[in-house]
Amino acid sequence: MLNKFFKFLRGYVIIDVCGKNSARFLNICIRRGIRVTHSTGIQNGIRLTLPARDFLLLRPIARKCRVRVRIKEKHSFKHTAHLYRYRIPFLIAIAVCIALGALMTRYIWLVEINGADERNIASITAVLDEIGVKSGALKSKLPEGQEMKRRIVEGADGVAWAWVYIEGAKARVEIYNSIIPPTVIDKSEPCDIVASTDGVIKKMNVKAGEEKVNIGDAVSAGDLLIAGTVSAYREGDSERYIMIHSLADIEAYTVHTAEGEYKLYYESRIPTGKKKRHSVLELFGKTFSLPFGEVKYEDYDRTEVRHELKLPFFGYTGIALNTVEVSEVTVSREPMPLETALDIAKNELEEKIAKELTIGAELTDEAFEYEQTDDETIKATLKMNFTENIAVQTPIGGVQDKGEEILDNKTDRGSAGN
Repeated sequence: MLNKFFKFLRGYVIIDVCGKNSARFLNICIRRGIRVTHSTGIQNGIRLTLPARDFLLLRPIARKCRVRVRIKEKHSFKHTAHLYRYRIPFLIAIAVCIALGALMTRYIWLVEINGADERNIASITAVLDEIGVKSGALKSKLPEGQEMKRRIVEGADGVAWAWVYIEGAKARVEIYNSIIPPTVIDKSEPCDIVASTDGVIKKMNVKAGEEKVNIGDAVSAGDLLIAGTVSAYREGDSERYIMIHSLADIEAYTVHTAEGEYKLYYESRIPTGKKKRHSVLELFGKTFSLPFGEVKYEDYDRTEVRHELKLPFFGYTGIALNTVEVSEVTVSREPMPLETALDIAKNELEEKIAKELTIGAELTDEAFEYEQTDDETIKATLKMNFTENIAVQTPIGGVQDKGEEILDNKTDRGSAGN
């Protein structure tokens, strides 16, 4: 909405380009930096929308391509003010609305938090209030992005990664929580303790269970660390085992690595206005594809929409229509500075690693490297070292009494055989 308003404020024109070389005309305009915001096909040519100040740049291109350019519509504040110059109260009302709109967009009026658990939503909200991310906050007074991220991660409970996106008058806060290892709720249920990820044992605090690893051992995800099946016999007696509920905190040195490829350009996709639709009718679990011609677009966007027939008090009736729309686009690219691409890459790789961490993980070291694979692509790698609690409880199977009985029976049969 704001983009349309500023587009109108600056002024734009809609032109018809007629001739055999109209497609070439559009390509040259994009290559020369003329911002074509919309294009659609017409008879014997194309219809384009572009800023009014760029219109004077079209004459040499039109002469080169031998096409005719005609203005169809003009849209601008200046042009509209000229048309309504004798309606003073109306113009004053418009001016007041514009001023209020410009003033209101300088503030945050809506804070949207995504990805937060109910357990830590209160602490996240409290940290956001301290930072100043709240309704009525002046956007220019907010800290820069990395500072807000640091304060949220350090101040909120169980948050491994966060970022605040400012979208107009809305602040969208994306949260990724630390992975909480699964726990056995019933304390009477026997369980082992296994490793949640690869690492090297740094410290062990075993409260119940039999140790299967030592400090300094390298372990892999899923390896048994503490056994819940322990011996319950003295030397000289027949073997007998019981199963218990293991308890331990096991801290380990862990390494998390993420990598990805990133482009050194911004890509814009401008719709040409040409579209094709394909529909699939769904009747009570059976699908029927409706006729659809071949897509001959070189570049296109694809969207799917599902429409379900629902009735009051009954809900979904079993009848639905899935519509696939294919829209042709013109793709253009603009170079991106290497520093910007590296910032984007590091931020996304941190986000990937944050999803693998457990609560309480402490960063000890990190290394960020990249290499340029070609003129338009870089490959980035982020390696982060942590110390974290890798102990995860996993049920052995069966309740305590049943487990003891099974083991006792096996022991008795073994003794009888001897």
